[in-house]
Amino acid sequence: MSFDTPPRRNPALDEARHTFHKAMDKYETGFITWEYKKQLLELKWFLDEALPKCSTYAGEPEWIAEQKTDQALRKIERS
Repeated sequence: MSFDTPPRRNPALDEARHTFHKAMDKYETGFITWEYKKQLLELKWFLDEALPKCSTYAGEPEWIAEQKTDQALRKIERS
């Protein structure tokens, strides 16, 4: 029996980033960019509801803490 290895790239995140860039397109009308923003909001609301229902895994709290640290460092680097 073979197991699929998890993908390194996250296609859902790639799609969300793509939608974000379309929502921020300064050459597009507000009618269009608003539709993209609504898609991002729907995704956020879905994730806000779905994630608490998912199981917790060994090492998850440490991984989350590491991700938060990385995000904070990136934010500091950009400022």
